[in-house]
Amino acid sequence: MNLFDQKQRTLLGPAENNADTYNYYNDSARKDVGIVRNLIERWFEKYPQEEKDEMKARFKVTFNDTFYELYIFTLFSALGYNLTIHPEIPDTKKKPDFMAQKGDDFFYIEVKYITMLSQSEKGQKRRENELLDGLNKIDATNFMLSLKEITFKDQSQPSNKLIINHYNKLIRGLDPDAYTEQMEKMGYRGLPVFNYEDDKVKISLTLLPKVAHKRGIQSRAIASFPFITQIGNDSSDIKVALERKAGRYGQFNAPYIICLNKQSISLDIIEFQESLYGSPVITWSTDPTNRDEKLELAGNGFFGSAQNKKATRVSGIYLTNVNTANLASTADHAFLHNKFAQYLIDLNITTQIKDILKINENYPYNY
Repeated sequence: MNLFDQKQRTLLGPAENNADTYNYYNDSARKDVGIVRNLIERWFEKYPQEEKDEMKARFKVTFNDTFYELYIFTLFSALGYNLTIHPEIPDTKKKPDFMAQKGDDFFYIEVKYITMLSQSEKGQKRRENELLDGLNKIDATNFMLSLKEITFKDQSQPSNKLIINHYNKLIRGLDPDAYTEQMEKMGYRGLPVFNYEDDKVKISLTLLPKVAHKRGIQSRAIASFPFITQIGNDSSDIKVALERKAGRYGQFNAPYIICLNKQSISLDIIEFQESLYGSPVITWSTDPTNRDEKLELAGNGFFGSAQNKKATRVSGIYLTNVNTANLASTADHAFLHNKFAQYLIDLNITTQIKDILKINENYPYNY
């Protein structure tokens, strides 16, 4: 069984913001997407035959979650483990994702993909993506869009048709040569801001004239997006995600690890340690002659402390930030042990992902 169809592909453009991920990978004729698709297909080929129907069905519904599950199967297989899918465990009908075995040693694995988005935030993200897909359909033969602000006024979806018509009418009357001359005199900050506003959304943007040899060619309209910042970190979200998995299966008869994939450009190990071992605090002695100041972890994390041991069923956490495109570049991972666990585990994962999985350094552009 193949994960993707064996067919002639003609779709060359990038994916739309709200595009179905499986369908895009299945249909795209881009070379880099083909390299990713072939890699996933090779991994899928080694997955147990009796489990392929179910995994393929899940790829079509929850692509990223299922990709991560296949990644974990492939990674631990490459580390020399034999994996059993959905093994039975004593005294419960629930089954973890995998059991990994090497010689006489074995442990259980549970897989979790986290997006850091609530259900309402996911809905908001879909609305944003739908709007961005609409903005990308604005006439971009002579100008491109530099988005400054998008403000949603309620939970409903704005009308892309009204927005596209509004901006197309504005753009139609502009001379790109005159606009370029104005931009050269006044700079980017001197460019006029064009607004659209109704009862659902407010949009502010400026126009960037295309260079002469690129004019008359229709393309995606958006050249730059609003800058979005995040205050704080995700350590509390990581902790909540782990707590939901920790006690799901009752008592184990062997080590149990949770594999957590977090969507981010880079992996913040300090944030990871904070979520497991607690926030950093400064301690000192009450002896005025010897303050003995130390920076320690507070023990208010997922694993607790020596005085307040938590999650003792969990032997360790494997954290990653992998996706289909970053396996040879920004993908990173770390495994941290729970020294208070009922079953300690002799597992260390320090080799780079690309070396374990034998990923070409230029992936996914190695053509």
